[in-house]
Amino acid sequence: MLERIKASLPSLAPAEQRVAKLVLANPRAFASLPVAELADRAHVSKPTVVRFCRSVGYDGLADFKRKLVGSVS
Repeated sequence: MLERIKASLPSLAPAEQRVAKLVLANPRAFASLPVAELADRAHVSKPTVVRFCRSVGYDGLADFKRKLVGSVS
């Protein structure tokens, strides 16, 4: 999953890239934080966090977090 995110970086919008870098830097923390905190840490809006999840092929933030937890545990 993390490799998929790395591969998608060039095609993401700049704000979505900031979210991707946050995920790659600490996937476990990303999975445990609420959307508002994720948005603050990435310096983006809450909808951008959800848009990022959809851009990399998931149904939304909840789906992304479930898969992320499974891939890093």
